[in-house]
Amino acid sequence: MNTHLRFAPEILIRLGEELIPHPDLGVIELVRNAYDADATKVIVQLHNATQAGGTLVVEDDGDGMTAEDIREGFLLIGRSQKSGATDSRSKRRRIGEKGLGRLAALRLGRRVELQSRPRSEPGVEHRLVIDWSDYDSVGSVEEVELTVVTQATSKKPGTSLTVHQLRQGFDKEQMDRLARAMRLLTGFFNDEDTGFTATLIAPQFDRVSDAVNRSFFGEYEYKLEANLDEEGYASTVLYDWKGRAITRGEHVDIAPDSREGRLQPPLRYQAPAASFELWMFLLDKRSFELRGSKNQFAALRPWLKVVGGVHLFHRGLRVHPYGDPGFDWLDLNLLRARNPQLRPSTNNSIGRVSVDDPDGLLIPKTDRMGFQENAAFIELRDFARGATEWAARERKRIRDGEKLGIPSPAQRPSPAQRPSPAQRPSPAQRPSPAQRPSPAQRPALAPITDRPEAARSSADDRRAWDTAPQPELLTLVPSLPAQRDEAPLPAMRPEHLLYRSLATAGILASAFGRETAAGSDASEVGRGVIDLVGMATRAARSDGFRVDIVDLNEVVSRALGVVRPQLERRGISINEQYWDEPVRVAAAVSDLEAIVFNLAANAVSSFARSGDLLGDRAVQVRTRVEEGRAALDFSDSGPGIVDVDVAHMWRPGVTGPGTESTGLGLTVIRDAVADMCGRSAVVEDGDLAADAYGELGGASFRIRLPLSIVGE
Repeated sequence: MNTHLRFAPEILIRLGEELIPHPDLGVIELVRNAYDADATKVIVQLHNATQAGGTLVVEDDGDGMTAEDIREGFLLIGRSQKSGATDSRSKRRRIGEKGLGRLAALRLGRRVELQSRPRSEPGVEHRLVIDWSDYDSVGSVEEVELTVVTQATSKKPGTSLTVHQLRQGFDKEQMDRLARAMRLLTGFFNDEDTGFTATLIAPQFDRVSDAVNRSFFGEYEYKLEANLDEEGYASTVLYDWKGRAITRGEHVDIAPDSREGRLQPPLRYQAPAASFELWMFLLDKRSFELRGSKNQFAALRPWLKVVGGVHLFHRGLRVHPYGDPGFDWLDLNLLRARNPQLRPSTNNSIGRVSVDDPDGLLIPKTDRMGFQENAAFIELRDFARGATEWAARERKRIRDGEKLGIPSPAQRPSPAQRPSPAQRPSPAQRPSPAQRPSPAQRPALAPITDRPEAARSSADDRRAWDTAPQPELLTLVPSLPAQRDEAPLPAMRPEHLLYRSLATAGILASAFGRETAAGSDASEVGRGVIDLVGMATRAARSDGFRVDIVDLNEVVSRALGVVRPQLERRGISINEQYWDEPVRVAAAVSDLEAIVFNLAANAVSSFARSGDLLGDRAVQVRTRVEEGRAALDFSDSGPGIVDVDVAHMWRPGVTGPGTESTGLGLTVIRDAVADMCGRSAVVEDGDLAADAYGELGGASFRIRLPLSIVGE
């Protein structure tokens, strides 16, 4: 007896709705099919789709399908004849694969209606209806007969696909995700020329488009351009904010071969030819003011929230999930957390990896969640990571050269030009701390800055610099002294200082006391109580209420020393990074300590809510001088800022649902920063800001204070 392989109807469920995790991915598959059909535009509409039973309509003006195309292509699942082939009319490289994504999209509803008008058959329309309920009563998929009906039409070529009776509705999150995916699909870098537009008829799409169209690409601090040629060799260029090339890299700089201790030149990348661009931004309001930017600084963060991250474009279209929120495929945030010096994160940069892949080396995953991590993809990712690492090293080299007053060459010296170990000063030849000049003896240098124009002290100097002829590749010169405003001692009412200190003492007791009292070890409880009493006493002591010029490094270090036992008792490690010179600010010690104490309490509360689900618990505290301001950054690896509006959380009493916090800690911080800055709008002006998911993956807070210069 002869027989053949058959498939039960349940296979449609396995390869359909169970294959793609989100319905918006199915819609994007239909849009990509329109691109493959050489359409110039596709329009997606959802009718009554907020709940089950709605309708999805996808219409394009592409080449359409003949009856043979429908039978041997549209209805043939698992084989694709178009991948890698070029269209005879527009030479557009096709992106479609095995049709599994299309099947999943068709399974979004209970009935599908296809109407296609092939360009090769003017005046003809082919119609196909699939009722998925027909498959419920048969033993195999092959038993259901489908009919393609041909009729005359006056409509232009194209295809209309309607999915009736959606199995589930598109909630707000899914609509937002679909709107973002549709808008970003063809690019948003203002230089695309795909000849293809995708539009979603929905208010969410309009909002995303408005946010994306507020382009800030001209406001970057640095821009990295990297190229991987067809032979596997990489090259890079780093530009400053004026668009001038300040340093270049060759393959040996980007792909150093340290694997297994080999010393031969680095191997070529085994990946398709690609380009990588990374725009890095300085999230500082003053930089906008110094540049005379026409854009509003307040709109930069919302724009980065929509488009930030490194996106991957394959044959002209963006590939999900690269660049999506929470999908850091180049590990930018991890590398920045390990070594934050001058490294970008997904919160302050936008990147694009573009690859044509004519040989089809990059293979899409069956669930449409990106590419399989084969050798070609891994090498492509390593290329982008290597270029990013090169840019971080070059920025640090340039900054260190400026700090030491050494001109920074625009290109790395060759091995023959580098000093040998014998030529480098030994530790014994370096000046001891006693021989180094004191701060009073040192020349008045500007704060270290990556912005060339910020290191020039007058508008005349800047104009002369701007109008001078520039070589194609610059050699950076040492920074000149920057102009800084001496901050007078701010006037602070003693009762406000006392209130903030007493409030902080209560917040600490609430944050630390509950868990301390619940401890099972009596000795541990006793030590915890002693620590709490010490913190409360320190927060309320009167000698900290005097406003004076203090060293931010010293005060923050002492404050962390106070809370360290409580943090370490909860398994929270502290990474402290201090500016290598005193950072002097006009403030009351009690206010600075209140800031540190409240941020520490906030981190403890967030870790308590997340339990052990997030792995290692860590807090990172960093001080620095940035654009003539004293800066304090506080980040944790907790769950981030969830269930509360970042813009409103500074108000008293605002807490997330289910939390046991007082809702006063961030208000205390806001009021203290406002007093030190001498104005109330510190959140609006960017002197106090927060990221829901920062450097370590959790909440990140940024504080900028006036810098005080002793003796000026």
